Amino acid sequence: MEDEVIFTEDNGVGVITLNRPDRLNALTYSMVQKINKNLNSWEINDNINSIIIEGAGDRSFCAGGDVVMLRKEVLADGGPPTNLSKQFFYDEYTLNYKISNYKKPFISLINGFTMGGGVGVSMHGSHVVASEKTMFAMPETAIGLFPDVGGGWLLGQLDKGIGAWLSLVGARIKAYDLLKLKLITHYVSSDKVMDLKNLIISSSPNSNQKVNNIIDQFSSKPQTEDSVLIDNEELIKKAFSYDTIEKIFDECEKCIENEFLKIQYKELKQKSPTSLKISLKQIRNASYMSLKDELIMEYRMVQRCVEIGDFFEGVRAMLIDKDRKPNWKPNNIRDVDETRVNLFFEDLGDLDLILTN
Repeated sequence: MEDEVIFTEDNGVGVITLNRPDRLNALTYSMVQKINKNLNSWEINDNINSIIIEGAGDRSFCAGGDVVMLRKEVLADGGPPTNLSKQFFYDEYTLNYKISNYKKPFISLINGFTMGGGVGVSMHGSHVVASEKTMFAMPETAIGLFPDVGGGWLLGQLDKGIGAWLSLVGARIKAYDLLKLKLITHYVSSDKVMDLKNLIISSSPNSNQKVNNIIDQFSSKPQTEDSVLIDNEELIKKAFSYDTIEKIFDECEKCIENEFLKIQYKELKQKSPTSLKISLKQIRNASYMSLKDELIMEYRMVQRCVEIGDFFEGVRAMLIDKDRKPNWKPNNIRDVDETRVNLFFEDLGDLDLILTN
């Protein structure tokens, strides 16, 4: 049986290869633990100059955390919650923060699906390289969760309408829009990604500028035909800049004759009402928070999602039984009041996430 994640050291470059191509390289708890351990070791190893992270296969960098496995293991252990449901997210968010503060160049080659947990182990790095195969999304509201792994912080830094749209709808965007929004640092066509990786290894760069100089030799401008924003940016900003879900719904409904907003509205109505409300509050809060504080907030939120939210039901309906008929509780946004929303943001006391630089 092949390792789920492979670590190699080559000419002073540490390479992390997520190695579950049949599962779109979805992250397991074991993978999170191993990546954490190796990054800690490489950071203090003077023989390692920089890090590359990539996904095996040609379809996906990482399509998210393996929440199906997580749900199965937690239920088998009598939860939720269990020690696993607490520790999985604790260690995952710690890893996300570690990557954002890593003392050596951290180069993410996101040549394929990059969603959920995949965003967390790539897009906080110093260099984020996308290709025409890259597909980004934070689709968590569909499974009773919210944009986590620091994704809420990334979206919170964007224009408030664009950030809310990506958060609430779980919209998919590709390289042109990612570069426009500065969610990636470089675009390199997929046929040049391996050449780029090889040159990084042979050059063994030890500074961000040296990495930039190498990537610039391969970078180009992404094509515009896959852009959602070119034609719809102003519509999105107008509809999603409100600070309540009710007003966003009303604006989408008011413009229902517009085909694009009609589709967005249809998507919104399928999401967990609780997830929609906590996600909007999250990214509005994130706009003025540090990543560190936002991840602490996320950890509070995710523990409530496991205990009292729609997470396990969403995973069942969308990823296990695939009946696409989740029994959201409550099932109407107007029944999710401020008191319920605030529960997801209460501190956990001694159980809070602790992050150190």
